[in-house]
Amino acid sequence: MATVTGYVEKIKYRNDENGYSVLSVADGKEEYVLVGTFAYIAEGERIEATGRMVEHSIYGEQLSVESYEIKPPEDTLAIERYLGSGAIKGIGAALAKRIVKKFKADTFRIIEEEPERLSEVKGISERMAMEISSQVEEKRELRQAMLFLQQYGIHMNLAVKIYQQYGQRMYSVIQENPYQLADDIHGVGFKIADEIAAKVGIFTDSDYRIRSGMFYALLQAVGNGHTYLPREELFASAAELLKVDADYMEKHLMDMVVDRKLIMKETEEGEVVYPTRYYYLELNTARMLNELNILCPEDEQMMAKRIIRIEKETGTELDEMQRQAIMAAAQHGLFILTGGPGTGKTTTINAIIRYFEEEGAELRLAAPTGRAAKRMTEATGYEAQTIHRLLELNGM
Repeated sequence: MATVTGYVEKIKYRNDENGYSVLSVADGKEEYVLVGTFAYIAEGERIEATGRMVEHSIYGEQLSVESYEIKPPEDTLAIERYLGSGAIKGIGAALAKRIVKKFKADTFRIIEEEPERLSEVKGISERMAMEISSQVEEKRELRQAMLFLQQYGIHMNLAVKIYQQYGQRMYSVIQENPYQLADDIHGVGFKIADEIAAKVGIFTDSDYRIRSGMFYALLQAVGNGHTYLPREELFASAAELLKVDADYMEKHLMDMVVDRKLIMKETEEGEVVYPTRYYYLELNTARMLNELNILCPEDEQMMAKRIIRIEKETGTELDEMQRQAIMAAAQHGLFILTGGPGTGKTTTINAIIRYFEEEGAELRLAAPTGRAAKRMTEATGYEAQTIHRLLELNGM
């Protein structure tokens, strides 16, 4: 095993996802290349790292770091080096030299405890003095936070998001209710929160865990195209996910309804449970569809004559139900046509298109998928688009 103590001259490479870094470290006599995973590191910091010296086929000798510790600067030269490294925004080499010349070994204590005194240095205003102190404190807190989160297997990108979301409250959130991460931070779901909770030592029948697991089960159903689940089906899905008895669910369901996270509705089939957001999305969609369903009274004799003319022109013979479908489409702002394969849907759609053509209407055809749009184009002779393309939605 080998130990290197020195200053980080340059971070040559860093993977923000997992913290893997390649560092150039100098001890005043030699320069070393350190490779390994570092929870948090900045250029100019003093590091003591222990590991194995390995020979890279391209980059030569490197220290593969197994453990490390960030050390406070040991003398005024080291303090000046750190402050002038660019780690603190607004301080360059010249200003760092003036700060250390003024306060010497007491520099960091001044920055942390009496930051207003930094304004005694030429080029630093009172406002800048407070900003410098704030940066030093934030970097110290961030480093501690990264080390804390690393022990729970949290990768660097997520660790930064957690720190930015909660600040110093992060410690209580992780140790008391890591499932809150799934509610507050994009990209964190129940599975990630549950892994962290297991490492923290939270019990499998924890109230927080059961509530989070029930909500996750509902969101899984949303991913499968459902805006709600029957209550018993929700309990069964959550029980299987959480590996706990379904009897635990009832109390938590009512708590989540009171907290307005879920909404329960009575239907003919029994009680169903919605995530609140999707309940109101469905409600709003139904309202808008109802508003689109404008009645457009038409003379039925005139409509019947037009349909007969369409049949003659196209050589098509429509049955009574197909004729009623065309009339219903003409008389309503919203019309839904359903039927299994071979029941005449395409023939009916083509007749509806011809009907509106004769009225001089502008026609747009859309389908949920590209394949369905292509099939619609082939069946009707009109160019069809996907719904997203028609609405000019790009997913951003």
